[in-house]
Amino acid sequence: MKAAKYEASPGALASFLASRPSAAILCDLYTFALAGAFNGGAPLRYTTADIDVTVPYEAGTALVNTGPPLAAPPLAAGATVWSSQLVYFDQLSNKAYGHWKVGLDVDTWQVICAPSPQATIGGEPFLAALRAGALDGAVVAVDRAFVDNRDGNAPGATLTPLGVVNIFTGRVAEIDIARSNAVISINSHLELLNQSMPRNVYQAGCRWSLFGPGCELDAASFAVTGSVAEMPAANSPLLTVSLAAPGGSGTYALGRVVATSGANQGFARAVRSWSALTPPPRAALTLMAPFPFAFAVGDGIAAYPGCDKQQNTCIAFGNAARFGGMPFIPAPEMAV
Repeated sequence: MKAAKYEASPGALASFLASRPSAAILCDLYTFALAGAFNGGAPLRYTTADIDVTVPYEAGTALVNTGPPLAAPPLAAGATVWSSQLVYFDQLSNKAYGHWKVGLDVDTWQVICAPSPQATIGGEPFLAALRAGALDGAVVAVDRAFVDNRDGNAPGATLTPLGVVNIFTGRVAEIDIARSNAVISINSHLELLNQSMPRNVYQAGCRWSLFGPGCELDAASFAVTGSVAEMPAANSPLLTVSLAAPGGSGTYALGRVVATSGANQGFARAVRSWSALTPPPRAALTLMAPFPFAFAVGDGIAAYPGCDKQQNTCIAFGNAARFGGMPFIPAPEMAV
C-alpha cells in the first residue's frame, strides 16, 4: 500500500482497509497551488464530498512537503479544510479519470468541475478567472480521503477522514471551458522531460531568459512601479500609465507589466512596445494581449525592462559576463 499522507494514528488506515468495511466513504481532495500572485498566492482546495472535509494534520501522522516546488502543494499548519461549496468537482455521468503508463510517458488526470454563479477566484468569477489564466502552471495534488462511517456522521457535520493518500500530482495542462463548467486536464511532472535536446543550441542571440537561470539578474532591482493613468477601452492592448523610464536596456519593449492592485492583481502581460508621453512620467504601453479585467484609474502596476538577447543589451544591463550567445560563430555557408 502507498504510504499515507495522513493517518489518525500509525497504521490505522491500512488496518481499516484490510477489514473491508462496507461503511467506508471515499472522496477526493483537490489542492491547486497557484503559480502567480493571483488570489493572494493562497491555494484553492475543493472536495468531491457532499460536505466539507477537514484533515487535522497536526493531530495525526502527516507527511508535510518540504521539498522543491515541483512536489505536491505544501500542507497548511493545523487543520486544513477542503470546501464542498460553490465549485463542484466530478459528476456521476462523467467521472474523473487518471491514466498511468509504464516508463517515462506522461501520466494524466482529467476532471470536470461545475462552479455556481457565486464561485470566485481572487474576487473574480470562477470561469472568467480560468479564461484569464488563473490556473496556468498551477501544481495540483489529488488526494483520496477514507472516512470510517461505521458510527455514522451527523447531518451537516464536517467529515474527518481516517486517512489520506495522494493518488496524483502534476501541473495544469489544459482547461476546456464551456458555458457552465470546465474540464481540467493535469499532466504529471514527467512532462518536464519532453524537452528538445541538446538543451543549448549554438546561436548568436543569448540562450538565457532575462532574470532567469543563467542570466541571474534580480528582477526586483529593475522593477519600476507606477499606476494606470487612463481607463483603457474594453479589450484594448493599449495601456496609458504613469511610469518612469526603465533601467537596464532602457526600454520596456519585450518586457512585462504586472498588475499589483485592482481586479487584475497578479496578472502579467508582455509588452510589445512603449513610448514616453507628455507630461512625464506618462507613458503608453502596447501589450501583446489585453488584461482580462477592466482597469480603474490609479490601479498599481510594476513594469520590467525587456531584452532582445543581443550582446550590447547584455552590456547595458551590466551583465556581459553572463551573456549566453555566440555572436562570432560564422554563418553555415562560411563554415567550409
